[in-house]
Amino acid sequence: MSALRQRMTEDLQLRGMAPRTQEMYVRAVYQLAQHYNKSPDKITEEEFRDYFLYIKNVKGYSRATSTIALCGIKFFYEHTLKREWTTLTFVRAPREKKLPVILSREEVQRILQNIRLLRYRACLQTIYDSVDLIAFLRCHCNCSI
Repeated sequence: MSALRQRMTEDLQLRGMAPRTQEMYVRAVYQLAQHYNKSPDKITEEEFRDYFLYIKNVKGYSRATSTIALCGIKFFYEHTLKREWTTLTFVRAPREKKLPVILSREEVQRILQNIRLLRYRACLQTIYDSVDLIAFLRCHCNCSI
């Protein structure tokens, strides 16, 4: 183990990071060093920027994986090397926008049929029917509910 890796691992332990987080952060720095085939403390800010473009555009990392890489490398530079890099402030993938899952009537009925206790099933069925009725009235009536 190199002195920098040992130092980073110790810094992560001092900060109380979980073992899995330590492993992921060290791996992120290792992959950065492997990409440029040199020690991570010798990597320039421009190379750092190019690396994040590479993992986004070529490797196709998800937002979560990119965030882990960013946090690990940022920790290494800010806490282990005690450097500030301006690149770290703008390298962040946008938050993914996902639509909520909407169940069909059949799926809701199947879920409700699997509830064993009658009082819970009755309660949830009443709530579902009420929401369904309000939605119907909003679509088909000129009244405000």
